[in-house]
Amino acid sequence: MSQPLILTSFDRMRFMVVDDDRTLIELVEAMLLMASVGGVVKATSCLAAINILADRTKKVDCIICDQGMPTMSGLEFLKEIRAGRHAHIPRDLCFIMLTAHGDEAVVRGALGLDVNGYVRKPVTKDSLVKAIHRAFNRTIALKPPEEYAAVVLPPNT
Repeated sequence: MSQPLILTSFDRMRFMVVDDDRTLIELVEAMLLMASVGGVVKATSCLAAINILADRTKKVDCIICDQGMPTMSGLEFLKEIRAGRHAHIPRDLCFIMLTAHGDEAVVRGALGLDVNGYVRKPVTKDSLVKAIHRAFNRTIALKPPEEYAAVVLPPNT
């Protein structure tokens, strides 16, 4: 039997949307604003997201990140966070993966990195909001950074 979903209030939460497709960023931002979030920060690459997160005035409660991006994939970004490679980014930061594929290697990698949520594209407001509620209801017992660093990821295509 599944646990009842505890609804989280988003009005004081800031979300970061990371995707190399600006149209998708705008779409997800619009969905988040319809869900009454406190704020949205946008980045078109994982490297840009890391730089934004380095600014301590830009507090973020949850990252919603595309998996398939050039230079650094969403999984590689999540691995950097969970492995503690950036002292200014909390290792337990809520992270929701957006993906166009249900590729088994990607799902395995995401689970190995303790992803908080997973949303398949095309994303809808309903699927996004449900994933956010589920993500904030899921408590993670963080593993040591070395365990995350050892997770083998599929090649970024």
